[in-house]
Amino acid sequence: MGTSTTARRIRRRVRMRSASLPPFDSDLPGDPAAEVAVRVVTAALAEHPGSAVDRVEVDDDGLYTVHLLTAFGQQVVVPVDRDLTVRGWVALAR
Repeated sequence: MGTSTTARRIRRRVRMRSASLPPFDSDLPGDPAAEVAVRVVTAALAEHPGSAVDRVEVDDDGLYTVHLLTAFGQQVVVPVDRDLTVRGWVALAR
């Protein structure tokens, strides 16, 4: 599976869930650009390669939270800031 296939899959999923995410470079509510969401998810997946993306959330401060499901079935939450820096991760209890 190539990067372009992964990017298309992420863009499709983001379009389905984009109503609750504000734009990356704006404080005003609205739909995010798909390529920004792809960059946020790519940063999170760099920490957990082979994981599947469940959803992406953003808070009022513009910090993103990527929910992943690892290849081992573990649910992981990865916070990503506006500079696309991963700020750690948390494994949720099963």
